[in-house]
Amino acid sequence: MNVLGALLFVVALLISIVLHEAGHMVCARWSGGKVTEFFVGFGTRLWSFRRGETEYGIKAIPAGGYVKIVGMTDLDEIEPGDEDRALKNKPASKRLLTLSAGSLTHFLIALVLFFLSPMLFGVQKADASAKVGHVAACLTSDGTPTDSCAAGADRSPAAKAGLATGDLITTVNGAHIANFDALTTALHQLPANQSATITFTDPQGGRHTATIVPIGVKSVTYPDGHTAPGSLVGLGQDAYTQHYNPISAAAYSGRQFGSAIVGTFKGLGSIPAAIPKLFTSTVDHTQRSTSSPVGVVGMAQLSGSIIGEAGFSGFFALVAVINVFIGVFNLLPILPLDGGHIAILLYEEGRKRVYRLLRRPVPGRVDLNKLMPVAYAFLLLFVGLTLLLLAADITNPIRLPS
Repeated sequence: MNVLGALLFVVALLISIVLHEAGHMVCARWSGGKVTEFFVGFGTRLWSFRRGETEYGIKAIPAGGYVKIVGMTDLDEIEPGDEDRALKNKPASKRLLTLSAGSLTHFLIALVLFFLSPMLFGVQKADASAKVGHVAACLTSDGTPTDSCAAGADRSPAAKAGLATGDLITTVNGAHIANFDALTTALHQLPANQSATITFTDPQGGRHTATIVPIGVKSVTYPDGHTAPGSLVGLGQDAYTQHYNPISAAAYSGRQFGSAIVGTFKGLGSIPAAIPKLFTSTVDHTQRSTSSPVGVVGMAQLSGSIIGEAGFSGFFALVAVINVFIGVFNLLPILPLDGGHIAILLYEEGRKRVYRLLRRPVPGRVDLNKLMPVAYAFLLLFVGLTLLLLAADITNPIRLPS
């Protein structure tokens, strides 16, 4: 399932990028602009065909795609006779639509996925109570649960204690357990290799007391996402699936889209502080927090686990959230992102109106050459972060909460 999930994620990401570029192309043509190339991938041309004035094709490096619009900026050369079709010579409203079309396409993809998923697959919701959803047969040395045990392997502490799916845990060492988050915290904080007493109620209503001996591991993930050394017993949370009708799915889509927007801004804001921690965890191989930044490789890795845990509804949600992130990130007012070009356009149009009100000569356009050092600096930082994320995702991937 991990391999399937990774492949599905790569395909979904490539489709999203192609649709992003298609959004630019459709809006550019609607605005009267000229599109000369539409390619999937970069580098050496592998295959292409021409339809009308546009060449479509595939290139060797499947790392995205691009659409070539004549006169996208003042730095682009324009063939004689194409001046009237250059995007830079179109009205500001049409230029704005064309520049923002990529991000708008990502937002539309996310809304559609958020809408379809609860109807087609349902929404898997975690049971908040302290009910046992799964008992691992064994735990590996690093605490990974397994459904089968290798020859000579020791059973998980939960299996030894006689716990089973459907049991409701009520106390741990005499402390009342109100919900599964409280249960997770209490079990993680138990002293390793020391006996603890738990009480639970089975599905038939019978009350039981059992002794459990947790194992210690270097890092466990708490409900709030932070990691620390702790103990594991091999319990999983119970979950159920809820299906939505079109009306409730539309409301769900709007809520999820809003949450994804908020989460994206929070994630972007946390990146500067997260980089040192990411670098440290990559060097010393301590477990990364679930709130740590993740690259494309990490997302592909997580997609398999998400499909296994939450089904295709979880996979749809992941792809939708990624599309929201790409859409918002692409609108950041920094060159060479679309948001940088949009910011320049809005600045030029705002300045033009102010000068006209003041009855002063309207100034020319912003000199992009003066802004290129900023664009190069951003690209350098972006490439550096991408390489760091790649190294972290390969050598120290994120593990979902235990």
